[in-house]
Amino acid sequence: MAGRPRTISEERIMVALAVAIGRVGPGRLTLADVAGEAGVSTGVLVGRYGSKRDLLLGFVRWGLAGKAFVQRMRTAFDSADDPVEGLIRAVVRSAGPDVGPEEFANHLAFLHFELADPEFRALLGEHDAAVRAELAACLRSAAASGHLVAGADVDALAAAVDSIRNGTQLTWAMTRSEPLAEALRRDLSTLLSPYRSDKEDR
Repeated sequence: MAGRPRTISEERIMVALAVAIGRVGPGRLTLADVAGEAGVSTGVLVGRYGSKRDLLLGFVRWGLAGKAFVQRMRTAFDSADDPVEGLIRAVVRSAGPDVGPEEFANHLAFLHFELADPEFRALLGEHDAAVRAELAACLRSAAASGHLVAGADVDALAAAVDSIRNGTQLTWAMTRSEPLAEALRRDLSTLLSPYRSDKEDR
């Protein structure tokens, strides 16, 4: 039994944690919820992480260390011939699929939890910096290939794109008048259209 925890991958636990947070929210979340979702004993989680807070911190650090979030954006960007369309795909991919109101609210509650804790908030700052750096890299690629007007401030545009990425999701959560992907596409197209040097060819 002593070797068993090492056979349980961290990814398996973290994926289970994300599912459990969506189902019950961070406030009601227990180690037993995560253990049940991952198919392991609660003792495995206690032995590896100790407390619920340390498990949640591990979740955020795991996401940063693995760069899975940014990699999903990069893959979506690289799949498009048009880098501006690639940027839009990257942001849509980062938002993930539409989820129900309760699940979205539970994930939003986790964000509130993170913002209220200085250690979590510092990690959120690292995450946001990594996302904005990736968005800026996408925009620089678009500028270099002639798809953005000369002189466009890519850092300012990256900040604006990131604001839309976050703000549109919140608005969508309140209204749900259209699929999230469509709302993001519309708002990003509105922002980026004046900066596209190839718009007359589309």
